[in-house]
Amino acid sequence: MRALIAYSGVAGVVGVALLISISRGAGWRPAMAGMPLYVILIIGVTYQFIKEILILNKSERKNNNFSSEDL
Repeated sequence: MRALIAYSGVAGVVGVALLISISRGAGWRPAMAGMPLYVILIIGVTYQFIKEILILNKSERKNNNFSSEDL
C-alpha cells in the first residue's frame, strides 16, 4: 500500500511538471528536462519498497524459527 502511494506521488510530480509545461504552451519536450529527477525518484521509491519487503521477510523467517523452537 505504501509503495502505491509513493509511486502515485512520483506520477504526480511528473504530471505537475507536464501540466505546467503544456499550460505555458511549450509542449511536453521541456518537461523531459526533468527526466533525471523522475528516474531518481522512481529508483528511490523502488529501493525503499524492496528494502521493506526484505525486512518483512527476514522478520517473518525469524518469527517462524522461534515458534518451531518453542515446541
